Amino acid sequence: MRGLFVTPQFRKDLRSIPSEVKEQADTLNNLLLDNPINPTLNAKKLVNIHPPAWRIRISTYRLVYTFNRNQVILLRFRHRKDIYKNL
Repeated sequence: MRGLFVTPQFRKDLRSIPSEVKEQADTLNNLLLDNPINPTLNAKKLVNIHPPAWRIRISTYRLVYTFNRNQVILLRFRHRKDIYKNL
């Protein structure tokens, strides 16, 4: 099982997320820790991003993360219109 690391940007983004979306994200975090590319997450790999990153759709919000053998790193969590501007 992997560990979970949250970036400061992710923590800042979390303040502006509605509570019902946060609850949905919490349920997905367990699946994410077990298998970061689990088909039920419907995760998509982002192109032209280094290091490689993936995104999960949660309503109109996007959770962007990366992972390695030991941990899942949550990078950003923002509305779909803003998420790709400053990755």
